[in-house]
Formats: sequence, C-alpha cells, structure tokens
Amino acid sequence: MKGKVYLVGIGSGSHDDMTYGAVAVLGKVDVIIGQKVCLDMLGQLRDGVEVIGTDMSPLERSRLAAEKALGGKNVAIVSAGDPGIYAIASTFFSYLKSDGLDLEVEVVPGVPLANSVAGRLGSPLGGDFAVISLADQATAWSDIRKRLAAAAEADFVIVIYNPVGKIGTRRLKEAIELLLGCRKEDTPVGVASGVASHKEKITVTTLGELAANDILDADSLLIIGNSETFVYKHKMITPRGYIEGVGY
Repeated sequence: MKGKVYLVGIGSGSHDDMTYGAVAVLGKVDVIIGQKVCLDMLGQLRDGVEVIGTDMSPLERSRLAAEKALGGKNVAIVSAGDPGIYAIASTFFSYLKSDGLDLEVEVVPGVPLANSVAGRLGSPLGGDFAVISLADQATAWSDIRKRLAAAAEADFVIVIYNPVGKIGTRRLKEAIELLLGCRKEDTPVGVASGVASHKEKITVTTLGELAANDILDADSLLIIGNSETFVYKHKMITPRGYIEGVGY
C-alpha cells in the first residue's frame, strides 16, 4: 500500500497562526520533512513522529517524501506560509509529473506570510494588490521587471517576497528605482522581518526612505502602498471605497 503525501503550510511559525487542518494532519502522519527552521516551529507536534530536518533543496525534499510514501508511509512536507505560494507544492507536483509517479497528494493551506504581515501592519491590502517575488534563483529579471512595471502602472498595492536574494539587493534597488518612476517618495511601505519569532520587526517607512537605507534582512517581506494608501496611528491603510449607484 502506498502512503499519502501532505504538503502542509504552517503559517508564519507561531502555533497560533497554524490552521486546525494543519495541526490535525501533523498529528496523524508517520514522517514530517522540512527545513530545520520550519521544524523548530512545530514544538510538540513532532513528538512520536519520524522527523527529517534537512537543508536539502525543494526537489530533494520532494524526492525523499515520495520515496517514503512509496514505501507505505504517510508523509508531511512542511513549509512556512502557504505551500502553494513560492513554496513546496509546485515543486512536488512537477517532480511527480517528470518522474511519472502516481501518489495521493493533499495540499493543506497555511496562512500566507503576506497576510500575517498585513495584519500586523493594519490593513494595507484593503484594495487590489499584486504579489511578486524578486528571488534571483527562480525567474528572469527581465520578466520580473515587466510584472513590476505593469503592477505599478495599474496602481496595485505590491507585496514583494524575497527582496534580498542570493546575489544581494541588486534587484531590489532596481525595483525601487522603477517604482519611484510611478509613485511618490512618500508612498507608505511596510517592512517585516523575523515574523512570529523573537526577532520580529515590523516597520512602516516610505518608498523614498527605503531607497536611501539598507534596512532589510534576508527573510524580509515588503508591502508597498498605492496612491491611496495612508498611515494612521502607525498603521498602514489602503482604503476600500464604496460608491453608491455605481454598476458595471
């Protein structure tokens, strides 16, 4: 009998941020696989389970989980945030497809990091928003520039994952320069790092200040406001207006 693979999102890391569904799944699997930083977040949820902490690549973690499941084990691969957002889910399904493997898989959603950060900042995602990763090991910079330019021109609030990549802040500096071509220097920007850890730091700054200062860590997330976003009592708010009588 083959086992089943669960791709589990554990939110920002605090037990309070995990869904009931994630906690239930982790309580019934035989094996939990993940990066050490994610496994450390689980605490007692690891008790009585084979735990494999590894800094292997997502593809290698996928291969290991598949091997365990083909051997009859029920396996969970844990990811911070949501497994379907810049995380393990797409890698795992791509691996199954490329190797022609037939396994039962369930994606267990988690609270995305963008949502956790937005809640701490106030309500910066009150209107339409775009989510873009600057990861320099994933997508060509030319493609990312096109997406940033389109989102900026359309006046979306922009959430930026992985602002500091393997090659440093070069992409971020170019992204800020591009955004300053469309937005004012005093546009509010939320900066979050170390979310749900003892190192958590949440800051509200401006696009101009972000360009002039090096205030980011490797795990930072940015939320860049649109033309309507404002700051009220240290909270970042993007209004969602309602207009009477307006239809299609």
